[in-house]
Amino acid sequence: MKKVIPLSFPPLNRSDNTHSTNRPSYGLALCGLYVVFATIVVLTTYALSSIANAPIFIGLNTQLFNHNIFNVPVTILLQGNGSFHTSNASSCDTIVSLGDLLSSAALMNHVKMIIYLKRQKPGQSNSHFQHINNLYGWNKATAQFYVDDHDMAMTCMVRRANYSMTSQGETFSVIDSVAFCSESTYDPKWICENVVDDGANTYAIQISKGEVTYIGVTKRKEVYMNAGAIANFTGGKYGPVFLQTVNAINEYQQEILQANAVFDVVPFGDCSNYNYQTKLGWLLQLQGSTTMTWQCDSLMDTNSLVLWCMTLYQAALQIFFLPQSAICIIPVQSSKNIVGLAILFVVFWGNENIQTLSTYIYQNPSFGLTFYGLCGPTQLASIVGIMTGNIIQMWFNPRIVIQTWIILLFSVVNWILVFYIEYFIFPKQNVNIVSKCALATSSNCFTFGSIKVNWYVSAIAFGSVTALAILTVYSHSRFVPAKVILPPTNSVLQYLKISDISVVATSPNGCIYTEKEGDVNVDKGILLIKNMLHISSSAMTRTTNALYWLIYHSLPSERIKKYYSNTIGTILIIHLDAGKITRSFSYQSIRDISTTSQ
Repeated sequence: MKKVIPLSFPPLNRSDNTHSTNRPSYGLALCGLYVVFATIVVLTTYALSSIANAPIFIGLNTQLFNHNIFNVPVTILLQGNGSFHTSNASSCDTIVSLGDLLSSAALMNHVKMIIYLKRQKPGQSNSHFQHINNLYGWNKATAQFYVDDHDMAMTCMVRRANYSMTSQGETFSVIDSVAFCSESTYDPKWICENVVDDGANTYAIQISKGEVTYIGVTKRKEVYMNAGAIANFTGGKYGPVFLQTVNAINEYQQEILQANAVFDVVPFGDCSNYNYQTKLGWLLQLQGSTTMTWQCDSLMDTNSLVLWCMTLYQAALQIFFLPQSAICIIPVQSSKNIVGLAILFVVFWGNENIQTLSTYIYQNPSFGLTFYGLCGPTQLASIVGIMTGNIIQMWFNPRIVIQTWIILLFSVVNWILVFYIEYFIFPKQNVNIVSKCALATSSNCFTFGSIKVNWYVSAIAFGSVTALAILTVYSHSRFVPAKVILPPTNSVLQYLKISDISVVATSPNGCIYTEKEGDVNVDKGILLIKNMLHISSSAMTRTTNALYWLIYHSLPSERIKKYYSNTIGTILIIHLDAGKITRSFSYQSIRDISTTSQ
Protein backbone atom coordinates (compact mmCIF):
# COMPACT_ATOMS: atom_id res chain seq x y z
CA MET A 1 0.00 0.00 0.00
CA LYS A 2 1.34 3.39 -0.99
CA LYS A 3 2.08 5.69 1.92
CA VAL A 4 1.59 9.40 1.30
CA ILE A 5 3.36 12.17 3.16
CA PRO A 6 1.22 15.30 2.94
CA LEU A 7 3.43 18.09 1.63
CA SER A 8 1.84 21.13 0.09
CA PHE A 9 4.26 22.28 -2.59
CA PRO A 10 2.91 24.73 -5.13
CA PRO A 11 2.20 23.04 -8.47
CA LEU A 12 4.85 23.33 -11.16
CA ASN A 13 2.60 24.75 -13.82
CA ARG A 14 2.22 28.52 -13.52
CA SER A 15 -1.40 28.23 -14.61
CA ASP A 16 -2.13 26.33 -11.40
CA ASN A 17 -0.37 28.90 -9.23
CA THR A 18 -3.20 31.34 -8.81
CA HIS A 19 -3.65 30.57 -5.12
CA SER A 20 -0.01 30.97 -4.13
CA THR A 21 1.20 33.94 -2.18
CA ASN A 22 2.85 36.64 -4.26
CA ARG A 23 6.44 36.35 -2.97
CA PRO A 24 9.57 38.09 -4.27
CA SER A 25 11.49 35.76 -6.60
CA TYR A 26 14.93 36.58 -5.22
CA GLY A 27 16.27 33.29 -6.57
CA LEU A 28 15.35 34.18 -10.14
CA ALA A 29 16.71 37.72 -9.72
CA LEU A 30 20.08 36.45 -8.46
CA CYS A 31 20.15 33.92 -11.29
CA GLY A 32 19.69 36.67 -13.84
CA LEU A 33 22.46 38.72 -12.26
CA TYR A 34 24.89 35.80 -12.32
CA VAL A 35 24.07 35.03 -15.95
CA VAL A 36 24.99 38.63 -16.80
CA PHE A 37 28.23 38.33 -14.81
CA ALA A 38 29.15 35.01 -16.43
CA THR A 39 28.48 36.41 -19.90
CA ILE A 40 30.71 39.38 -19.14
CA VAL A 41 33.45 37.02 -17.96
CA VAL A 42 33.45 34.94 -21.13
CA LEU A 43 33.30 37.98 -23.45
CA THR A 44 36.08 39.90 -21.67
CA THR A 45 38.22 36.77 -21.41
CA TYR A 46 38.10 36.15 -25.13
CA ALA A 47 38.66 39.84 -25.87
CA LEU A 48 41.80 39.86 -23.72
CA SER A 49 42.95 36.56 -25.20
CA SER A 50 42.86 38.14 -28.65
CA ILE A 51 45.66 40.55 -27.67
CA ALA A 52 47.63 38.35 -25.28
CA ASN A 53 50.98 36.60 -25.85
CA ALA A 54 51.51 37.89 -29.39
CA PRO A 55 52.74 41.14 -30.98
CA ILE A 56 49.76 43.37 -31.71
CA PHE A 57 49.96 46.62 -33.66
CA ILE A 58 48.07 49.10 -31.51
CA GLY A 59 48.40 52.24 -33.59
CA LEU A 60 49.95 55.67 -33.55
CA ASN A 61 50.66 57.11 -30.12
CA THR A 62 50.69 60.90 -30.06
CA GLN A 63 51.98 62.48 -26.86
CA LEU A 64 51.48 66.22 -26.50
CA PHE A 65 52.38 68.79 -23.88
CA ASN A 66 48.70 69.22 -22.96
CA HIS A 67 47.18 65.84 -23.83
CA ASN A 68 48.30 62.25 -23.34
CA ILE A 69 51.16 63.74 -21.35
CA PHE A 70 54.42 61.83 -21.02
CA ASN A 71 56.85 62.71 -18.23
CA VAL A 72 60.44 61.61 -18.76
CA PRO A 73 61.14 59.29 -15.79
CA VAL A 74 63.94 61.23 -14.11
CA THR A 75 66.27 59.29 -11.83
CA ILE A 76 69.52 61.29 -11.65
CA LEU A 77 69.20 64.73 -13.20
CA LEU A 78 72.34 66.32 -14.61
CA GLN A 79 72.28 70.05 -15.29
CA GLY A 80 75.11 72.42 -15.99
CA ASN A 81 76.26 75.51 -17.82
CA GLY A 82 79.53 77.07 -18.86
CA SER A 83 81.22 79.38 -21.29
CA PHE A 84 84.25 79.35 -23.55
CA HIS A 85 85.95 81.55 -26.09
CA THR A 86 85.82 80.37 -29.66
CA SER A 87 89.51 81.10 -30.19
CA ASN A 88 90.31 78.32 -27.72
CA ALA A 89 88.08 75.80 -29.39
CA SER A 90 90.09 74.70 -32.34
CA SER A 91 91.04 71.20 -31.32
CA CYS A 92 89.58 68.08 -29.85
CA ASP A 93 92.32 66.16 -28.10
CA THR A 94 90.22 63.72 -26.10
CA ILE A 95 88.39 60.80 -27.63
CA VAL A 96 84.77 60.91 -26.44
CA SER A 97 81.39 59.93 -27.74
CA LEU A 98 78.65 62.41 -28.49
CA GLY A 99 76.69 61.03 -25.56
CA ASP A 100 79.57 62.01 -23.28
CA LEU A 101 79.87 65.34 -25.02
CA LEU A 102 76.38 66.57 -24.25
CA SER A 103 75.85 64.81 -20.91
CA SER A 104 79.01 65.64 -18.99
CA ALA A 105 81.57 68.34 -18.31
CA ALA A 106 83.49 67.22 -21.40
CA LEU A 107 81.22 69.58 -23.32
CA MET A 108 83.40 72.52 -22.30
CA ASN A 109 86.40 71.07 -24.14
CA HIS A 110 84.61 70.17 -27.37
CA VAL A 111 83.04 73.06 -29.25
CA LYS A 112 83.67 72.13 -32.86
CA MET A 113 79.97 71.52 -33.32
CA ILE A 114 78.91 75.03 -32.35
CA ILE A 115 81.69 76.54 -34.43
CA TYR A 116 80.61 74.56 -37.45
CA LEU A 117 77.00 75.56 -37.12
CA LYS A 118 77.35 79.20 -36.18
CA ARG A 119 80.42 80.05 -38.29
CA GLN A 120 81.78 82.18 -35.50
CA LYS A 121 85.05 83.97 -36.18
CA PRO A 122 87.95 83.55 -33.76
CA GLY A 123 88.21 86.37 -31.34
CA GLN A 124 84.50 87.09 -31.23
CA SER A 125 82.61 87.33 -27.92
CA ASN A 126 82.29 84.38 -25.58
CA SER A 127 79.97 81.49 -26.33
CA HIS A 128 77.91 79.87 -23.59
CA PHE A 129 76.06 76.62 -23.16
CA GLN A 130 73.49 75.02 -20.89
CA HIS A 131 72.85 71.29 -20.82
CA ILE A 132 70.54 68.79 -19.17
CA ASN A 133 70.28 64.99 -19.12
CA ASN A 134 68.81 62.10 -17.21
CA LEU A 135 71.71 59.80 -16.36
CA TYR A 136 69.95 56.49 -15.75
CA GLY A 137 67.52 55.33 -18.40
CA TRP A 138 65.66 57.60 -20.79
CA ASN A 139 68.76 59.63 -21.62
CA LYS A 140 67.60 62.82 -23.30
CA ALA A 141 70.79 64.88 -23.53
CA THR A 142 69.83 68.40 -24.64
CA ALA A 143 71.84 71.62 -24.82
CA GLN A 144 71.38 75.29 -25.68
CA PHE A 145 74.33 77.22 -27.17
CA TYR A 146 74.28 81.01 -27.37
CA VAL A 147 76.63 83.98 -27.80
CA ASP A 148 76.81 87.20 -25.83
CA ASP A 149 74.69 90.03 -27.18
CA HIS A 150 72.86 87.79 -29.65
CA ASP A 151 69.22 86.75 -29.42
CA MET A 152 69.89 83.70 -31.54
CA ALA A 153 70.69 80.33 -30.00
CA MET A 154 71.26 76.77 -31.14
CA THR A 155 69.40 73.94 -29.39
CA CYS A 156 70.63 70.37 -29.79
CA MET A 157 69.27 67.02 -28.71
CA VAL A 158 71.14 63.72 -28.88
CA ARG A 159 69.20 60.77 -30.30
CA ARG A 160 70.09 57.29 -31.44
CA ALA A 161 69.64 57.02 -35.19
CA ASN A 162 70.18 54.59 -38.02
CA TYR A 163 71.54 56.21 -41.17
CA SER A 164 72.77 54.77 -44.43
CA MET A 165 75.29 56.37 -46.78
CA THR A 166 77.52 55.64 -49.73
CA SER A 167 81.30 55.89 -49.44
CA GLN A 168 83.75 54.85 -52.15
CA GLY A 169 81.00 53.08 -54.04
CA GLU A 170 79.83 51.04 -51.05
CA THR A 171 76.58 51.58 -49.15
CA PHE A 172 76.63 50.92 -45.45
CA SER A 173 74.53 51.69 -42.39
CA VAL A 174 75.56 53.13 -39.06
CA ILE A 175 73.70 53.16 -35.76
CA ASP A 176 75.07 55.82 -33.45
CA SER A 177 74.17 58.79 -31.28
CA VAL A 178 73.63 61.90 -33.37
CA ALA A 179 73.12 65.52 -32.33
CA PHE A 180 70.19 67.20 -34.05
CA CYS A 181 70.51 70.98 -33.85
CA SER A 182 68.32 73.84 -35.00
CA GLU A 183 68.48 77.59 -34.73
CA SER A 184 66.12 79.07 -32.16
CA THR A 185 65.55 82.21 -30.14
CA TYR A 186 67.70 82.50 -27.04
CA ASP A 187 65.71 81.57 -23.92
CA PRO A 188 67.17 82.96 -20.66
CA LYS A 189 64.91 80.56 -18.68
CA TRP A 190 65.95 77.54 -20.72
CA ILE A 191 65.91 74.12 -19.07
CA CYS A 192 65.33 71.56 -21.86
CA GLU A 193 63.22 73.31 -24.51
CA ASN A 194 63.99 72.66 -28.20
CA VAL A 195 60.75 73.71 -29.92
CA VAL A 196 61.25 75.20 -33.39
CA ASP A 197 59.13 75.71 -36.51
CA ASP A 198 58.38 72.75 -38.76
CA GLY A 199 60.32 74.44 -41.54
CA ALA A 200 63.44 75.11 -39.47
CA ASN A 201 66.68 73.59 -40.68
CA THR A 202 67.77 70.63 -38.59
CA TYR A 203 71.46 69.76 -38.72
CA ALA A 204 72.69 66.24 -37.98
CA ILE A 205 76.19 66.01 -36.49
CA GLN A 206 78.14 63.03 -35.27
CA ILE A 207 81.15 63.27 -32.99
CA SER A 208 83.08 60.03 -32.62
CA LYS A 209 86.66 59.51 -31.48
CA GLY A 210 87.23 63.24 -31.40
CA GLU A 211 86.14 63.74 -35.00
CA VAL A 212 83.19 65.93 -35.95
CA THR A 213 81.21 64.62 -38.92
CA TYR A 214 78.56 66.78 -40.49
CA ILE A 215 75.90 64.37 -41.77
CA GLY A 216 73.61 66.90 -43.42
CA VAL A 217 70.56 69.09 -43.05
CA THR A 218 66.82 68.63 -43.48
CA LYS A 219 63.64 70.37 -42.40
CA ARG A 220 62.37 69.70 -38.88
CA LYS A 221 59.06 68.34 -40.20
CA GLU A 222 60.98 65.41 -41.71
CA VAL A 223 62.12 64.20 -38.28
CA TYR A 224 59.30 65.46 -36.02
CA MET A 225 55.68 64.20 -35.93
CA ASN A 226 56.61 61.87 -38.77
CA ALA A 227 57.02 58.52 -37.02
CA GLY A 228 58.58 55.74 -39.06
CA ALA A 229 59.53 57.99 -41.98
CA ILE A 230 63.00 58.01 -43.50
CA ALA A 231 64.47 61.52 -43.61
CA ASN A 232 66.82 62.62 -46.38
CA PHE A 233 69.78 64.67 -45.11
CA THR A 234 71.83 66.52 -47.71
CA GLY A 235 74.96 68.65 -47.86
CA GLY A 236 77.04 66.51 -45.55
CA LYS A 237 80.35 64.72 -45.86
CA TYR A 238 78.81 61.56 -47.34
CA GLY A 239 76.38 63.22 -49.71
CA PRO A 240 72.71 62.20 -49.44
CA VAL A 241 72.09 60.30 -46.20
CA PHE A 242 68.90 58.44 -45.37
CA LEU A 243 68.22 58.54 -41.64
CA GLN A 244 65.59 56.96 -39.46
CA THR A 245 65.08 56.40 -35.77
CA VAL A 246 66.14 53.29 -33.89
CA ASN A 247 63.21 51.31 -32.51
CA ALA A 248 62.61 51.93 -28.83
CA ILE A 249 61.55 48.78 -26.97
CA ASN A 250 60.05 49.69 -23.62
CA GLU A 251 59.56 46.94 -21.07
CA TYR A 252 57.04 47.22 -18.26
CA GLN A 253 56.70 45.23 -15.07
CA GLN A 254 59.50 42.73 -15.68
CA GLU A 255 58.62 41.49 -19.18
CA ILE A 256 54.84 41.42 -18.65
CA LEU A 257 54.44 44.05 -21.37
CA GLN A 258 56.74 45.21 -24.14
CA ALA A 259 56.02 48.18 -26.40
CA ASN A 260 58.09 48.28 -29.58
CA ALA A 261 57.76 51.81 -30.89
CA VAL A 262 59.11 53.63 -33.92
CA PHE A 263 59.13 57.17 -32.54
CA ASP A 264 60.04 60.46 -34.16
CA VAL A 265 63.75 60.98 -34.73
CA VAL A 266 63.68 64.24 -32.76
CA PRO A 267 60.92 65.02 -30.23
CA PHE A 268 60.15 68.40 -28.74
CA GLY A 269 60.92 68.92 -25.06
CA ASP A 270 59.42 71.26 -22.49
CA CYS A 271 60.53 71.78 -18.87
CA SER A 272 58.82 75.09 -18.12
CA ASN A 273 56.86 73.46 -15.27
CA TYR A 274 59.50 70.99 -14.10
CA ASN A 275 59.30 70.21 -10.37
CA TYR A 276 62.65 69.32 -8.84
CA GLN A 277 61.00 67.73 -5.80
CA THR A 278 58.62 65.37 -7.61
CA LYS A 279 60.90 65.04 -10.67
CA LEU A 280 57.85 65.52 -12.87
CA GLY A 281 57.43 68.03 -15.64
CA TRP A 282 60.06 67.09 -18.22
CA LEU A 283 57.63 66.61 -21.08
CA LEU A 284 58.15 65.21 -24.55
CA GLN A 285 55.96 65.86 -27.58
CA LEU A 286 56.23 63.16 -30.23
CA GLN A 287 54.57 60.39 -32.19
CA GLY A 288 55.27 56.69 -32.19
CA SER A 289 53.96 53.77 -34.22
CA THR A 290 53.67 51.06 -31.57
CA THR A 291 53.44 47.28 -31.44
CA MET A 292 52.57 45.79 -28.05
CA THR A 293 53.29 42.34 -26.66
CA TRP A 294 51.37 41.61 -23.46
CA GLN A 295 52.09 38.40 -21.59
CA CYS A 296 49.28 36.77 -19.61
CA ASP A 297 48.74 33.09 -18.84
CA SER A 298 45.87 33.47 -16.36
CA LEU A 299 42.98 34.25 -18.71
CA MET A 300 41.54 30.70 -18.63
CA ASP A 301 39.57 30.71 -21.87
CA THR A 302 38.26 27.18 -21.34
CA ASN A 303 37.45 27.67 -17.66
CA SER A 304 35.52 30.86 -18.33
CA LEU A 305 33.49 29.05 -20.98
CA VAL A 306 32.83 26.19 -18.54
CA LEU A 307 31.71 28.71 -15.90
CA TRP A 308 29.36 30.35 -18.40
CA CYS A 309 27.84 27.02 -19.48
CA MET A 310 27.37 25.92 -15.86
CA THR A 311 25.70 29.22 -15.01
CA LEU A 312 23.36 29.08 -18.00
CA TYR A 313 22.40 25.49 -17.23
CA GLN A 314 21.66 26.23 -13.59
CA ALA A 315 19.74 29.36 -14.59
CA ALA A 316 17.61 27.20 -16.90
CA LEU A 317 16.85 24.89 -13.98
CA GLN A 318 15.83 27.93 -11.93
CA ILE A 319 13.54 29.26 -14.66
CA PHE A 320 11.78 25.97 -15.40
CA PHE A 321 11.65 24.35 -11.97
CA LEU A 322 12.09 27.08 -9.33
CA PRO A 323 10.71 30.29 -10.87
CA GLN A 324 9.07 31.49 -7.63
CA SER A 325 11.69 30.21 -5.23
CA ALA A 326 13.49 32.47 -2.78
CA ILE A 327 16.50 30.17 -3.14
CA CYS A 328 18.96 30.56 -6.01
CA ILE A 329 20.22 27.28 -7.41
CA ILE A 330 23.52 28.71 -8.74
CA PRO A 331 25.39 29.29 -5.45
CA VAL A 332 23.89 26.11 -3.95
CA GLN A 333 25.10 23.88 -6.77
CA SER A 334 28.37 25.74 -7.44
CA SER A 335 29.39 25.48 -3.81
CA LYS A 336 29.55 21.70 -4.23
CA ASN A 337 32.60 21.86 -6.55
CA ILE A 338 35.87 23.81 -6.75
CA VAL A 339 35.58 25.14 -10.30
CA GLY A 340 34.64 28.61 -9.11
CA LEU A 341 37.33 28.67 -6.43
CA ALA A 342 39.98 27.63 -8.96
CA ILE A 343 38.96 30.40 -11.35
CA LEU A 344 38.93 32.95 -8.53
CA PHE A 345 42.41 31.93 -7.34
CA VAL A 346 43.94 32.06 -10.81
CA VAL A 347 42.40 35.42 -11.69
CA PHE A 348 43.68 37.00 -8.48
CA TRP A 349 47.10 35.39 -8.97
CA GLY A 350 47.33 36.88 -12.47
CA ASN A 351 45.95 40.27 -11.50
CA GLU A 352 49.41 41.85 -11.82
CA ASN A 353 49.29 41.17 -15.56
CA ILE A 354 45.80 42.65 -15.84
CA GLN A 355 46.78 45.77 -13.87
CA THR A 356 49.88 46.21 -16.03
CA LEU A 357 47.75 46.27 -19.18
CA SER A 358 45.15 48.60 -17.63
CA THR A 359 47.83 51.02 -16.44
CA TYR A 360 49.63 51.07 -19.80
CA ILE A 361 46.37 51.79 -21.63
CA TYR A 362 45.49 54.50 -19.10
CA GLN A 363 48.87 56.16 -19.62
CA ASN A 364 48.49 56.02 -23.41
CA PRO A 365 44.91 57.04 -24.21
CA SER A 366 45.72 58.00 -27.81
CA PHE A 367 45.90 54.32 -28.78
CA GLY A 368 42.13 54.06 -28.42
CA LEU A 369 42.34 50.85 -26.37
CA THR A 370 39.87 51.93 -23.68
CA PHE A 371 37.74 48.84 -24.34
CA TYR A 372 40.63 46.52 -23.46
CA GLY A 373 41.43 48.69 -20.46
CA LEU A 374 37.88 48.03 -19.25
CA CYS A 375 38.02 44.30 -19.93
CA GLY A 376 40.44 43.40 -17.14
CA PRO A 377 38.63 45.18 -14.27
CA THR A 378 35.24 44.07 -15.60
CA GLN A 379 36.34 40.44 -15.85
CA LEU A 380 37.72 40.42 -12.31
CA ALA A 381 34.68 42.22 -10.87
CA SER A 382 32.27 39.80 -12.56
CA ILE A 383 34.11 36.72 -11.28
CA VAL A 384 34.14 38.27 -7.82
CA GLY A 385 30.41 38.99 -8.09
CA ILE A 386 29.59 35.36 -8.92
CA MET A 387 31.94 34.00 -6.28
CA THR A 388 30.38 36.14 -3.55
CA GLY A 389 27.35 33.84 -3.44
CA ASN A 390 29.54 30.78 -3.86
CA ILE A 391 31.74 31.63 -0.86
CA ILE A 392 28.77 32.58 1.33
CA GLN A 393 27.01 29.29 0.53
CA MET A 394 30.24 27.33 1.08
CA TRP A 395 30.60 28.89 4.51
CA PHE A 396 27.14 27.72 5.59
CA ASN A 397 27.22 24.29 3.94
CA PRO A 398 25.45 21.92 4.34
CA ARG A 399 22.70 24.38 5.25
CA ILE A 400 21.12 26.36 2.42
CA VAL A 401 21.33 30.15 2.67
CA ILE A 402 17.76 31.37 2.53
CA GLN A 403 18.62 35.10 2.65
CA THR A 404 19.15 35.32 -1.10
CA TRP A 405 18.52 39.05 -1.00
CA ILE A 406 21.67 39.44 1.13
CA ILE A 407 23.70 37.47 -1.43
CA LEU A 408 22.20 39.61 -4.20
CA LEU A 409 23.06 42.85 -2.41
CA PHE A 410 26.63 41.94 -1.54
CA SER A 411 27.30 40.47 -4.99
CA VAL A 412 26.47 43.87 -6.48
CA VAL A 413 28.53 45.67 -3.82
CA ASN A 414 31.55 43.47 -4.49
CA TRP A 415 31.26 44.01 -8.25
CA ILE A 416 31.05 47.78 -7.92
CA LEU A 417 33.87 47.97 -5.38
CA VAL A 418 36.35 45.79 -7.29
CA PHE A 419 35.58 47.41 -10.64
CA TYR A 420 35.92 50.91 -9.20
CA ILE A 421 39.29 50.41 -7.54
CA GLU A 422 40.70 48.38 -10.45
CA TYR A 423 39.64 50.82 -13.16
CA PHE A 424 39.37 54.24 -11.54
CA ILE A 425 41.91 54.11 -8.70
CA PHE A 426 44.86 51.80 -9.33
CA PRO A 427 45.93 52.94 -12.84
CA LYS A 428 46.08 56.56 -11.67
CA GLN A 429 48.30 55.66 -8.71
CA ASN A 430 51.04 54.11 -10.81
CA VAL A 431 54.15 56.06 -11.76
CA ASN A 432 56.91 54.76 -13.98
CA ILE A 433 60.02 53.72 -12.06
CA VAL A 434 63.16 52.85 -13.98
CA SER A 435 64.16 49.25 -13.26
CA LYS A 436 66.39 46.45 -14.49
CA CYS A 437 65.39 44.76 -17.72
CA ALA A 438 64.22 41.17 -17.76
CA LEU A 439 64.55 40.89 -21.55
CA ALA A 440 67.81 41.50 -23.40
CA THR A 441 65.98 43.17 -26.30
CA SER A 442 64.51 45.98 -24.17
CA SER A 443 65.79 49.56 -24.48
CA ASN A 444 64.09 51.12 -21.47
CA CYS A 445 62.59 49.23 -18.55
CA PHE A 446 60.07 50.31 -15.95
CA THR A 447 57.95 49.03 -13.14
CA PHE A 448 54.64 50.60 -12.20
CA GLY A 449 55.17 51.84 -8.68
CA SER A 450 51.93 50.70 -7.04
CA ILE A 451 51.27 47.32 -8.65
CA LYS A 452 53.53 45.45 -6.23
CA VAL A 453 50.98 46.33 -3.53
CA ASN A 454 47.77 46.84 -5.48
CA TRP A 455 47.66 43.47 -7.25
CA TYR A 456 46.25 41.77 -4.14
CA VAL A 457 44.21 44.66 -2.70
CA SER A 458 41.11 43.58 -4.64
CA ALA A 459 41.33 40.13 -3.06
CA ILE A 460 41.41 41.72 0.39
CA ALA A 461 38.47 43.99 -0.48
CA PHE A 462 36.49 41.03 -1.83
CA GLY A 463 37.25 38.95 1.27
CA SER A 464 36.25 41.79 3.59
CA VAL A 465 32.92 42.42 1.88
CA THR A 466 32.15 38.69 1.75
CA ALA A 467 32.99 38.33 5.44
CA LEU A 468 30.60 41.21 6.17
CA ALA A 469 27.93 39.42 4.14
CA ILE A 470 28.41 36.24 6.18
CA LEU A 471 28.08 38.23 9.41
CA THR A 472 24.91 39.81 8.02
CA VAL A 473 23.42 36.37 7.34
CA TYR A 474 24.34 35.26 10.86
CA SER A 475 22.78 38.40 12.37
CA HIS A 476 19.61 38.10 10.33
CA SER A 477 19.24 34.43 11.25
CA ARG A 478 19.69 35.11 14.94
CA PHE A 479 17.85 38.36 15.54
CA VAL A 480 14.94 38.21 13.08
CA PRO A 481 12.23 35.92 14.51
CA ALA A 482 10.37 33.44 12.34
CA LYS A 483 7.20 34.89 10.86
CA VAL A 484 5.63 31.49 10.20
CA ILE A 485 5.98 28.48 12.48
CA LEU A 486 6.36 25.10 10.82
CA PRO A 487 4.55 22.37 12.80
CA PRO A 488 6.72 19.42 13.87
CA THR A 489 4.36 17.12 11.96
CA ASN A 490 5.03 18.88 8.67
CA SER A 491 5.86 16.41 5.91
CA VAL A 492 9.02 18.30 4.88
CA LEU A 493 10.52 17.64 8.26
CA GLN A 494 9.50 14.00 7.98
CA TYR A 495 10.93 13.61 4.49
CA LEU A 496 14.24 15.20 5.47
CA LYS A 497 14.13 13.40 8.84
CA ILE A 498 14.68 16.57 10.85
CA SER A 499 12.79 18.25 13.67
CA ASP A 500 13.51 21.86 12.74
CA ILE A 501 13.89 23.52 9.33
CA SER A 502 16.89 25.46 10.69
CA VAL A 503 18.88 22.24 10.47
CA VAL A 504 18.94 22.56 6.67
CA ALA A 505 18.32 26.30 6.23
CA THR A 506 19.91 29.42 7.70
CA SER A 507 16.49 30.90 8.47
CA PRO A 508 12.84 29.82 8.28
CA ASN A 509 11.95 33.27 6.96
CA GLY A 510 11.72 33.12 3.19
CA CYS A 511 11.41 29.37 2.82
CA ILE A 512 8.20 28.96 4.86
CA TYR A 513 5.13 30.92 3.88
CA THR A 514 1.35 30.81 4.20
CA GLU A 515 -1.04 30.46 1.29
CA LYS A 516 -4.18 32.55 1.06
CA GLU A 517 -6.16 29.52 2.18
CA GLY A 518 -4.03 29.34 5.32
CA ASP A 519 -1.93 26.34 4.30
CA VAL A 520 1.71 26.42 5.36
CA ASN A 521 4.00 25.68 2.43
CA VAL A 522 7.72 25.21 2.03
CA ASP A 523 9.87 26.62 -0.75
CA LYS A 524 10.60 23.86 -3.27
CA GLY A 525 14.21 25.01 -3.41
CA ILE A 526 14.79 23.54 0.04
CA LEU A 527 14.91 20.12 -1.62
CA LEU A 528 18.24 21.12 -3.20
CA ILE A 529 19.74 19.98 0.10
CA LYS A 530 18.98 16.49 -1.21
CA ASN A 531 19.83 17.42 -4.83
CA MET A 532 16.16 16.95 -5.72
CA LEU A 533 13.87 18.93 -8.05
CA HIS A 534 10.20 18.80 -8.98
CA ILE A 535 10.23 18.17 -12.72
CA SER A 536 6.46 17.79 -13.01
CA SER A 537 3.34 17.84 -10.86
CA SER A 538 3.63 14.08 -10.42
CA ALA A 539 7.38 13.44 -10.17
CA MET A 540 10.58 14.70 -8.69
CA THR A 541 14.09 13.49 -9.41
CA ARG A 542 17.73 14.32 -8.86
CA THR A 543 19.05 17.57 -10.28
CA THR A 544 21.41 15.63 -12.54
CA ASN A 545 18.41 14.09 -14.32
CA ALA A 546 16.77 17.46 -14.90
CA LEU A 547 19.05 18.06 -17.88
CA TYR A 548 17.39 15.21 -19.78
CA TRP A 549 14.01 16.76 -19.06
CA LEU A 550 15.12 20.15 -20.41
CA ILE A 551 16.56 18.65 -23.57
CA TYR A 552 13.44 16.55 -24.15
CA HIS A 553 11.11 19.55 -23.97
CA SER A 554 13.33 21.63 -26.25
CA LEU A 555 13.15 19.12 -29.12
CA PRO A 556 11.01 20.26 -32.08
CA SER A 557 8.89 17.18 -32.91
CA GLU A 558 7.23 14.26 -31.18
CA ARG A 559 9.16 11.76 -33.29
CA ILE A 560 12.49 13.21 -32.19
CA LYS A 561 11.30 13.36 -28.59
CA LYS A 562 10.30 9.70 -28.71
CA TYR A 563 13.65 8.71 -30.19
CA TYR A 564 15.52 10.75 -27.58
CA SER A 565 13.48 9.27 -24.71
CA ASN A 566 14.14 5.73 -25.91
CA THR A 567 17.85 6.51 -26.32
CA ILE A 568 18.51 7.75 -22.79
CA GLY A 569 16.36 5.07 -21.18
CA THR A 570 14.74 5.50 -17.78
CA ILE A 571 15.50 7.70 -14.79
CA LEU A 572 14.70 7.31 -11.12
CA ILE A 573 11.75 9.40 -9.95
CA ILE A 574 9.85 9.83 -6.70
CA HIS A 575 6.12 9.99 -7.26
CA LEU A 576 3.96 12.92 -6.19
CA ASP A 577 0.28 12.74 -5.45
CA ALA A 578 -1.47 16.09 -5.93
CA GLY A 579 1.79 17.86 -5.20
CA LYS A 580 2.57 15.68 -2.20
CA ILE A 581 5.63 13.48 -1.89
CA THR A 582 4.96 9.78 -1.62
CA ARG A 583 7.21 6.95 -0.52
CA SER A 584 6.92 5.22 -3.86
CA PHE A 585 9.51 5.52 -6.59
CA SER A 586 10.12 3.94 -9.95
CA TYR A 587 12.19 4.12 -13.11
CA GLN A 588 10.37 5.80 -15.96
CA SER A 589 11.23 7.29 -19.32
CA ILE A 590 11.05 11.03 -19.86
CA ARG A 591 8.21 10.50 -22.32
CA ASP A 592 6.13 8.56 -19.80
CA ILE A 593 6.75 11.18 -17.10
CA SER A 594 5.64 13.97 -19.44
CA THR A 595 2.53 12.08 -20.50
CA THR A 596 1.56 11.39 -16.89
CA SER A 597 2.00 15.02 -15.84
CA GLN A 598 -0.24 16.40 -18.59
